[in-house]
Amino acid sequence: MPAAVGPPDDRDRPTVESIVGVDPPREFRLHPRDRTVAFTAEAAGARQLFTLSLRGGPAVQVTASEKDVSDPDWSPDGRHLAYVRDTAIWAIEADGSASFRLADHPAGNTVPRWSPDGRTLAFLSRRRGWSQVWTVDTGLPRRGRPPSTPRPPEPRPLTTTGIDVEDFAWSPDGRSIAFMAQRDADLTTSQITVVDVATADEVQVGGSGAWETAARWTPDGGLLYVSDADGWFQVVHVSSDRRTRTRLTDGEREHGEPGGEWGFRPLASPDGRRYVHIEVHDGLVDLVVAALPATRRGSAEPGRVVNPWPGVWRAVGWLADGSALVALGESERRPQDLWLLPVPDGGRRRGGVRRPRQVTDSLPAALRPAFLGRRFVEGRRFAFDARDGLRVEGTLWRPPEAAARRSRAGGSGRDGKRPIVVMPHGGPTWQAFRGWNPFKQLLAREGFAVADIDFRGSTGYGRAFRQANHGEWGHGDVHDLVDGTRWLAGQEWADGERLAIHGGSYGGYMVLCALVDEPSMWRAGVDLFGDSEIAESYRHGDRVGRLDLERQMGRPDDADRAALYRRGSPVYLAERIEAPLLILHGRKDKRVVPLMTERMVEALEIEGKHHEVAWYDEEAHGWQKPETKRDAFNRILAFLRRHVLDEDATAAGPP
Repeated sequence: MPAAVGPPDDRDRPTVESIVGVDPPREFRLHPRDRTVAFTAEAAGARQLFTLSLRGGPAVQVTASEKDVSDPDWSPDGRHLAYVRDTAIWAIEADGSASFRLADHPAGNTVPRWSPDGRTLAFLSRRRGWSQVWTVDTGLPRRGRPPSTPRPPEPRPLTTTGIDVEDFAWSPDGRSIAFMAQRDADLTTSQITVVDVATADEVQVGGSGAWETAARWTPDGGLLYVSDADGWFQVVHVSSDRRTRTRLTDGEREHGEPGGEWGFRPLASPDGRRYVHIEVHDGLVDLVVAALPATRRGSAEPGRVVNPWPGVWRAVGWLADGSALVALGESERRPQDLWLLPVPDGGRRRGGVRRPRQVTDSLPAALRPAFLGRRFVEGRRFAFDARDGLRVEGTLWRPPEAAARRSRAGGSGRDGKRPIVVMPHGGPTWQAFRGWNPFKQLLAREGFAVADIDFRGSTGYGRAFRQANHGEWGHGDVHDLVDGTRWLAGQEWADGERLAIHGGSYGGYMVLCALVDEPSMWRAGVDLFGDSEIAESYRHGDRVGRLDLERQMGRPDDADRAALYRRGSPVYLAERIEAPLLILHGRKDKRVVPLMTERMVEALEIEGKHHEVAWYDEEAHGWQKPETKRDAFNRILAFLRRHVLDEDATAAGPP
């Protein structure tokens, strides 16, 4: 006879307070001589710049700013770090002893990158209304001392107006910069261009009619980038003379993503013999090391996965001798941390990396029992066919009966069936990776099953799936969510009468759309900074969000688009909503402006709908401050307890 399983010990479950306390370091950058990494982390109420030896020891704080600093970059000699603070780009000596301002402008400056000789800094700025590459003389002579002049030199633009540069990289000889931008009027393609730093002459690299991004140089002056020309993001190599283009990966898996996001770009080893790229599958990201064409001897060699466990991995850089990768890894159980990963056939220096070694540890002791113990709820993949036959995938966290936090009617119900919280991701051009999201575990320990659904428009499933949402905002995508929820609700373990939906940004917009599309399905909805009227969002939101909307839906003022915009705007159907709705929004949001929530609240009030709204005056698009996260998590948890579990939130005790 099996032993009875009692209620779980509170010590091995996450709490709101414990998960708010986890804030892993970000923006790791490898020292040119691979001895040290720089990164940003919270300190005294703002993000500061730190350095850390790869051999161990405590981190050293470099800045002491009242405002957040971001996007550090090492000078080639390793003596200085450039970084962004507010609207300016600064440089500071690596020991923090002296700093100086290199560029400032009310339009802002971002992405500082040193030239290989350290004499010039390139960066992005909208000072002429477009995201251009600008360059500025650093004033650093060869001995590496900061300039003595009180005013920084005047920057000059390198790329023209009329296009928005998204990312760029210096060539090894410092004579050229490769940049990524969209040039076509239809916004569905992205091109890679090499510009001569001295003359500003431009040459397009790669193909046409595809989305190409994430370009990075090889040591011999060639380029690696990713292209979806065959329908999936594949890694492409261009020879140094620009005459030969070789596709290095194949198959129906993604080896990149549309934004060319840092850490997901292909990177060549220092000797140019190998390269690392990502491979996306099942909500996970692997790091794969393979040979570059010059060492392939005429035939393709399969790459090898180098990450030690399944998760979401990003490549930071290579050690100088090519023996190991510096990488970031996270999973459902582990927050993001820095690792050294040995590379097959990479050679070994004395005292080198022989097995994967974790450099940082961001999992607090208070959370180790909950995330490393046996009561942890593992995510499981599932798939279903949407109403039009499209195959859609997702991840489900289904707590076992023994994990119910309370035995009375609530978490698991009298019959042991589970209520479900569906959590659509943001984007929409993104996917729900199986990374660190401790709030899902907290919900699972409350007795909820939690489901991610990668609706049409998500990345990771090829170009056709990614573009299947064009013209379909608030329609085809929300049908996928409804169909997936209905499929989940029909499973033997599910309580199909207690369903909730929770999402942020585009996921928050999906919440509103789902509540009006299938009003009787839901017990509750939680909308975090989501759109409600997408034509007005187009007119009032920032340029990046506006172009993304135009790319997928066209212009709202075009006669043939206006009806699709109205169909995709849930504010006009607020009268259909039946479920209680919680809305949270930041007053400084420029991507989804506060007007979106104001319009929705006005409609809810006119219709007499049950809703709650909370504003965070100092937050933008997403939560940064611990006090905001704490308040939001507590509000959401109390709301779901009350309206889905039918509990008195105050009687349930603190989360």
